[in-house]
Amino acid sequence: MPLEPTPFYRTHLAELHQRLLASPIVRTYLTGTGIRLDGTNLAPADRFELPFGIFSTVEFAHLFSIFDGSRVHQQAEKSPSLDEAPPGLYFTIINPRLIESQHKNRLGVFQRADAAIDLFIEDMHIDHYYLNEHRAPPNLGTLAFALCAITAHLAGMGRITLVAADGQGSSARYVGAKVWPKFGFDAPLLPGETAGAAHLAGCATVQDVMAQDEAWWAAHGTQRRMAFDLSAYSTSWEKLVAYAGRKVSDGSLL
Repeated sequence: MPLEPTPFYRTHLAELHQRLLASPIVRTYLTGTGIRLDGTNLAPADRFELPFGIFSTVEFAHLFSIFDGSRVHQQAEKSPSLDEAPPGLYFTIINPRLIESQHKNRLGVFQRADAAIDLFIEDMHIDHYYLNEHRAPPNLGTLAFALCAITAHLAGMGRITLVAADGQGSSARYVGAKVWPKFGFDAPLLPGETAGAAHLAGCATVQDVMAQDEAWWAAHGTQRRMAFDLSAYSTSWEKLVAYAGRKVSDGSLL
């Protein structure tokens, strides 16, 4: 049985979801085939239980951006990592064809205490996410993340977090601080960050700046922890649905 649709999914996400599933890129790289989880071959129709729900192999692949033909390792982390990944259950993905050489993608799920409702909420964290720019087709990352976010919403998760690197110094190839806000990730601005840019004086968040002057953020934005709000009608969804909708229309394999 598929994950249960929410009212927001039916009215705002279902159309995009169907377009994603029908796109040549998703039908080529994200079908849940050829995946090995800790040495076990998974069939697309298999269903298995994880601490945060029951998923088919395809749903699992979409949630964690596991491309066809990947090897996956599961690890339970009990303490924060050196790069600020919170404790939780993580999946390391190995795919030499689509993931940049010398890198592995790593995404996980952790629990966050929500004082407002006195409950723990499951969140996702993207620890490492790299694509081979020479082999991965254009828009693969965008379409894969859109599927990730939609699946996380259907699974009842609260948000997706990451540290968006800014490409400063020795990390000049990292462009996360520029790219992730295009998908709807947001964070508070630093004190005085937009000083000298009078037209941004009323901005309090990264998305405020993106709405006013996306080019300014591309030139001046810096590394920070960001979050995608998976709740219904969030600014994150407004941004992602529009952006991914444009990209899926151009989702050829060429």
